[in-house]
Amino acid sequence: MKIIIVGGGTAGWMTAAALAKGYPEHDITIFKGNEPIGVGESTTPHIDQYIKYMGISDEDFLRATHGTYKMSSRFQDFYKEGHVFHYPNGQLQVENPNYNQWMQAKTYYPDKTPPFAYVMMPATTVAEEGRLPLNHDLLHPYDISKDRSFHIDGSKFAAFLQENFCSNVTVDDRKVNSVRYGSGGIQCLFLERGPYDLREPQVDADLYIDCTGQASALGGAQSSWVSFDSILPDTAIVRKREYIDKEKEMVPYTNAKGMSAGWQWTIPTWDYISEGYVFSSKHQTEEEAKEEFGDGKVIKFRNGRYEDAWVGNCVKIGLSYGFIEPLESTSLFNTHHGILHLVDLLEEGEPGGFARDRFNYNMREHMEGWREFVEAHYYYSRRRDTPFWVDVTCNTEYKIKGAHLTEAAHDMIAFLDVSGDQMSPTDVPAGIMFIYCGCEHTNVKKRKYAYFQTGIGVDDYTVAMWYDNYMNRKKLAQSMPTMHKYLKDTVFS
Repeated sequence: MKIIIVGGGTAGWMTAAALAKGYPEHDITIFKGNEPIGVGESTTPHIDQYIKYMGISDEDFLRATHGTYKMSSRFQDFYKEGHVFHYPNGQLQVENPNYNQWMQAKTYYPDKTPPFAYVMMPATTVAEEGRLPLNHDLLHPYDISKDRSFHIDGSKFAAFLQENFCSNVTVDDRKVNSVRYGSGGIQCLFLERGPYDLREPQVDADLYIDCTGQASALGGAQSSWVSFDSILPDTAIVRKREYIDKEKEMVPYTNAKGMSAGWQWTIPTWDYISEGYVFSSKHQTEEEAKEEFGDGKVIKFRNGRYEDAWVGNCVKIGLSYGFIEPLESTSLFNTHHGILHLVDLLEEGEPGGFARDRFNYNMREHMEGWREFVEAHYYYSRRRDTPFWVDVTCNTEYKIKGAHLTEAAHDMIAFLDVSGDQMSPTDVPAGIMFIYCGCEHTNVKKRKYAYFQTGIGVDDYTVAMWYDNYMNRKKLAQSMPTMHKYLKDTVFS
C-alpha cells in the first residue's frame, strides 16, 4: 500500500513512526509542510498506550522529550477564586471510601473532611506539596510507573520519532499546493514547482493522511464542520520562560489557573516552563489579554470537529479532525488515539467502507466524550465575577452535563437533586467525580435525610482518621524528593 502523510508536526511524525513500525512493507511518504510550534505540552496517562506500542521506555521518553513527570492536573481559581482542587492520574484506590461516603462526610463535617482527591488518591497530597510521590505504605497501592503522565517538548518528541523510527519513511520537503478530488476521494496532490519543473509535479497514493493541523488542507473539503459552541475560549497566548528555582518550580502537576476571560496553563518541562493564556476573544481583546498575562505568540483556534474523520481515501489525524481547547490535554490524546485505532484497522488488510464507518464512529464518540468532560469544568464552577465566567456558567447551554453517563448517573450529576441514593463508580466516570467533588458539590440533602431518618455512612471517627492520614502524608511529602532532584539522579544523570 502507498501511503502519503501531509504535515510534519507532532501528529505527522507520530503517525509516520507508528505506521512504519507496524507496516514496514508499505510505501510511506511524509510531506513535512508545517513544523511543530515547540511549546511545552501536557499529556494524559493514555500516552502510555502509544509509547508502549512504539517500545519506548519511560526513561528514553523523558530524555528524548526533555520531559518531566505529571501526576495530576491542578485547578486553581476554577471553582471560585482562592480555591484549588486536583484531578489526579491513575485509578481510584480500592481501599478508599466510595463517592457517597465522601459526599456525606463533606456535607456533615465540611471543615474536617479533606478535599476529595486527597482522600481518594492519597499521592495527590504529596504532589500538591511539590514533591514526587514514590512508593510508600501511606500511599499504597500507588505506583509511579503506572499512575503518571508527562510534560514534554512536542518538537523534540517529533524529532526523536523521525530519527529513531522513520528510517524507511520517505521525507519530502516540498509543499503541497493543491488537491484534486474525484468520486472516490483524493485523486492526486499537486506540489510546488522546482527550478526545472515545467508544470506542477503531482503524486498519488492509496491512502492519504491529513496532519496539517486546523487547516485540514486535505480532508476539510470532504466533510461538514460541527462547531462546539459551548466552548468559549478560542485564542491562546503562549511563551516559554526560564526557571528561577528548579527545585521549587518543577512541580509534578500541570497548573490551570482561572483568569478573567479564560485560564492560564503552567507546564514545567526539564529545560523551561511553558505558559499559555487561553481566553475568549468575545470577552477580551488581545491587548487586554496581554495586559493581564504578558506578551507571547498569539494562536487562534476553532472549537469543533468534522462530521467524519475518514472520508474516501483520506484520514484526518489530530487537529485536522478537530479540537476542543487545551484544557485537560485532549489534543495529543485525540492524536494518538486516532493513530492507534488506524493501526488496528489496517491489520485487517485493505481498508474498506466498514473500516471507515468504525473509525468515524469511534473518533466521533471519543471527541464528544472529551468535549463533555471539558464542559464540566465550567458547568460546576461557581465563579460569577467576570462576564466570561457568567456566560460560561450561566448563559451557556450544555448538551450533556457529564461525559458518557448512564441515565441514572446523569440525573444525579446534572441536577444535583438526589439524596441518599448511592452513586455507583461504574455509572459515574471517576474524572467527572473529581471535577464534581473538587468543586465541592455533593448529592446529599440534609432535609431528606432527616425526613426519612436515614443514617449516614460515615462518623466523626472516620473523618478524623481521614484527616490524620492527610496530615501524615503532608509530613511524608517533605521526605520525598523534588522532581528535579529525582530526574537529575535517575534520568538526566
